[in-house]
Amino acid sequence: MSEKLIKIPLAEGSLHNSQLEDFRYSSGSLELILSSGDNAEGSKVKVLFDWIYSFRVTDEGDLLKMQEEQKGMMLTGLYRIEKSKYLEWFNEQNGNIHDGVVHYMFSTMDDVIDILASISPSISISN
Repeated sequence: MSEKLIKIPLAEGSLHNSQLEDFRYSSGSLELILSSGDNAEGSKVKVLFDWIYSFRVTDEGDLLKMQEEQKGMMLTGLYRIEKSKYLEWFNEQNGNIHDGVVHYMFSTMDDVIDILASISPSISISN
């Protein structure tokens, strides 16, 4: 069972060459600040999850097996993961008590951020 990445379209180029600049977690809410573009004047992307169940941040260089499984399809951007091993693990841990939990993944130049949430994030882009 291999995980399947479904790209979630955002504004054209908004996460191209993106980097995780900062994140804040408080009382179940997660805010990510990503910078995009090849210079200091690139756009900023703010992603807010009002409620999450779990998240993890991993250096993309430590995800060699996942990169191999995706056969080069994993580019910077936002994805929904089908057949998620992370979500499967989470459901095993909580006895499948939560409905509608989705595995979201942000892939940046240096980091991969996995988020389990039942509410879609709000995303704002500024220049």
